[in-house]
Amino acid sequence: MKKAFLTGLLIFTMIFTTVAQEGFAAKAGFNNVSISVDTDGFFDDSDSELGFFIGGGYNFEASDDFDIEPSLLFSFVDDLTSLYIPIMAKYKISEQFNIQAGPQINYLLEDLPDGELGLDLAFGAGYQIDSNWFVEARYGLQIARGGDFGDVVDINTLTLGGGYRFN
Repeated sequence: MKKAFLTGLLIFTMIFTTVAQEGFAAKAGFNNVSISVDTDGFFDDSDSELGFFIGGGYNFEASDDFDIEPSLLFSFVDDLTSLYIPIMAKYKISEQFNIQAGPQINYLLEDLPDGELGLDLAFGAGYQIDSNWFVEARYGLQIARGGDFGDVVDINTLTLGGGYRFN
């Protein structure tokens, strides 16, 4: 009974999101990755590097005022290449302006022995210029990082970019 209910719920969700979707978006822009190392006074340091990101997302229209947009973004900075997967809940303040918040998974693509996977809380805002073009800004604040590496290193990201939505 429970299995049938979950299957029905999954099918309903898939139909709902297929009917009420807004479309795929290509995204690109600049990012600033801040890295802080805290070893209780032994060797504390922080650094910030500029880079760029590129990727895409898919916007699902849940209601007239609320959207969900998962994305897949590749971030390139001098010493730190990463993959970001934000899943943003977007509340439309007006037809053009929205505020965003949600979890963001990040995975370091560098050759590190531990701590490649992290979880951020991301929040920001977006502006729809016309039916296709948009701009957005988002800040990802690290809340967890796997392994021993995560105990001493915080990686936070500011992204500023734009994109084109294929309706």
